[in-house]
Amino acid sequence: MSCMRILPIALCVCLVAPAFAQDEPVPPSEIKESWVGKTLVGATASGAPATLRLLPDGSASVSAGSTSDTGTWRVSEQGYCTTWKNIRSGQERCFTVKRAGTKMTVFNLDGSVSGYFTEIK
Repeated sequence: MSCMRILPIALCVCLVAPAFAQDEPVPPSEIKESWVGKTLVGATASGAPATLRLLPDGSASVSAGSTSDTGTWRVSEQGYCTTWKNIRSGQERCFTVKRAGTKMTVFNLDGSVSGYFTEIK
C-alpha cells in the first residue's frame, strides 16, 4: 500500500481519536431511565467500595466504605441530587456525571471527583 493511501487514514485516526477519549456528560434523563431501581457499584474518590440505589419513589440508599445511609434523590438540570439522613448532616448535594467507556465519574458541583461507578446491576 502506498504512503499516500496510509497517510490520510493515519491523519484521520489521529484527529478522531481524541474525541473518543473525552468524557461525555450523562444527562439527567439517562440517570432517571438507567439508574432507577438498579444498584450502581463503584468506589469513592478515595477508593472505598461504594454502592448507590435510587428508587422510583425518590428514596435512596448508599454504602460507601464503612458508612451506610438512606435518604432521598431527585434529578437536577445537570445531573442528580441526594439528601441523606446522616451524611452531610442531611444537607442536599448535587452532582454531575461523565462517562468514559463503562466508567462513570461523579463530580461535585465544584468540579472535584466524588466517586466512580463501573457497573449497573
